[in-house]
Amino acid sequence: MPRSRLGPLAIESKLGDSPSQSCVWRAIHVRLKKAVAVKVFSSPFGATPEARTDFASEWETLKKLAHPSIVKCYGGGFESNDAYLAYELIEGETLAAQLERRNRLPWESVLELAEPLIDGLQYLHEQELIHGAIQPDKIMIAGLSPVLVDIRVDRYGSRFNSSRPPTTNELSFRPPEWIQDPHSLSIRSDLYSFGATLYFALTGRPVVAGDTVEQVTENVLNEKPVSAASLAMDCPVWFDKLISQLLEKDPRKRPFGAAAVQLALAEVRRRSMSRTGVAEHASSGFSPLSVTDQKDRDEARSLLGRHFVQEPETPDATAWHDKPWFLIGSMVVIIAMLGWMAWPLSETQMRDNAETLLDQETQTSLNQAKNHYLVPMLSRFPDGEHADWAQEQIDRIDMLQADHALSVKLKRNLPLRNEGERLLAEAKEYERFGDTATAMDQYRSMETLLDDEKYRPYVNLARQRLAQIETRSMGQDEAATMIGAKLNEAERELRSGNVVAARRIWYSVIELYGNNEKVQPLVVQAQQRLAQSNSPPKPTHAP
Repeated sequence: MPRSRLGPLAIESKLGDSPSQSCVWRAIHVRLKKAVAVKVFSSPFGATPEARTDFASEWETLKKLAHPSIVKCYGGGFESNDAYLAYELIEGETLAAQLERRNRLPWESVLELAEPLIDGLQYLHEQELIHGAIQPDKIMIAGLSPVLVDIRVDRYGSRFNSSRPPTTNELSFRPPEWIQDPHSLSIRSDLYSFGATLYFALTGRPVVAGDTVEQVTENVLNEKPVSAASLAMDCPVWFDKLISQLLEKDPRKRPFGAAAVQLALAEVRRRSMSRTGVAEHASSGFSPLSVTDQKDRDEARSLLGRHFVQEPETPDATAWHDKPWFLIGSMVVIIAMLGWMAWPLSETQMRDNAETLLDQETQTSLNQAKNHYLVPMLSRFPDGEHADWAQEQIDRIDMLQADHALSVKLKRNLPLRNEGERLLAEAKEYERFGDTATAMDQYRSMETLLDDEKYRPYVNLARQRLAQIETRSMGQDEAATMIGAKLNEAERELRSGNVVAARRIWYSVIELYGNNEKVQPLVVQAQQRLAQSNSPPKPTHAP
């Protein structure tokens, strides 16, 4: 167990789904009062100077990573025989914990997880980094988004690594080439583990199983997994095909990279949005309606039932359920059922289905409500009795997603990509600083400056914030009073010896109000105090 302090960090409690096996701790940066997740690596006999240099280079590389689906690394350090890496603390549960609670996820939920994760994986690969250990307990569900954690530069080559052997469960997510040589990993190895994780989320069971490490190892190398669609009947054929390709034993048969998987996932979403039926399943590659060998016939039976596939039999020995009249009758019944399922919903039915999903308040359910019911409802019934309600719900979903995306970017110091995000972030900063008057002016300006439809979520967010603070708005003279109070607070911090806190206040005043002519004297005062804090003290002379 690590000591109670590691450098500037105060160690608190173990993290992870299995704390007894975890080497990750919750810690507090004492000076910054910031909670972090710290991974500790013990080296009983210390490490060579070269190993320490390599580890220091690793955390400098990790600190540069910036992506919404990749955990932020703050750096690392050494303390006696221990080394550590400090990461952003993600509040939420792991995918493994979620699956333990729910057993498996609907394929739509798995797709919602897969898209941001493969985007993050592509970013890692572009930085020439391989994760090397993707599995459900390395994925945190942070609000509406999944985040890939435990990023390393050289997971299996570093002197600072976990000495604990992998469990049978962890081995089931490893690619065959890892079994043969952990140092031979490539980007396609990550794709295998990514596919194994999707498979587990869809089916609730690992790609391969076994009672011992030896059995799992043997099965990873040689056992072909049962298709996901045969275990999860809601899984579309084209999603099943992608997962099967990701799980190819030969790395050369897997997709060439994360970008190819991104395109394939986009195609899965496109086909699912079009509500494609069995006919298009047939045109998408494998189809139980078009099989060529016994293996395909067996898979077809497992998907749609024995009676869809007719094998040549001796006429006299044909069972009643394989008679043409029975097969034709079965086809008629199935076609009738498909026709009934494809019958367009009424406006009221679409609203009822949307409300059921909206009540769940998850990213997947909100997206399903919007894409499957709300947008089609407006398209089919633009003047219907529920049209205004549908538009309100679409606006609310877009607002939630835009606000969540902005919060993630601000928290992780990621670049803002459009004018709506920039203006909203500035207004929130004024509000956080306590200047609601300027914040309200900024929110109001967004209504006139952002007249493009693509900025609608940000304008709606601005209107929402205006409504919330309208009753406690401040005048310009109150803003000056507030800034004066902040400057006085900075002076108190300075007298207490907390120079960093005082400088932070002066910086904020200058940054937020540098262009505000009405409070320029206060800005100048902040500039002068900041300059004085940067100057060395003058020597004193005895009389």
